[in-house]
Amino acid sequence: MAPTTTAPLTEEEQQAIMAVLPAIRRTSPDAARILSRLLRTIASDQVTETSPYASVTEVATAFNVTPQTIRNWADRGWLPSERTLGGARRIPRSTLDSAQALARPRPATPDLSREQIAAIMNAPRRGG
Repeated sequence: MAPTTTAPLTEEEQQAIMAVLPAIRRTSPDAARILSRLLRTIASDQVTETSPYASVTEVATAFNVTPQTIRNWADRGWLPSERTLGGARRIPRSTLDSAQALARPRPATPDLSREQIAAIMNAPRRGG
């Protein structure tokens, strides 16, 4: 059976992401980098879903970390994985959805002056 290539996003979805990427970059540069990498992968038709499992390298690319980091996360139980009889790790492809979740924009945090921070720190606490 020949591998099939399917884009996980429609063309409209990809364009929508490209439109908001500058705003995401301002609030979360790491998430923007992940999204950009995913969009480049889709554009180059490298996303193949021949298996429900992704390679360590594929997951590392999606999370913008090294393959060793992915192995460490799997060893610690932070990422679901299985081992083949040969010892290779099999990571569910659904894990790549977590990389997309990281790309969600985060609420903007206000820039506070030193005086504002000091006032907050010195304000009396409620309750008690």
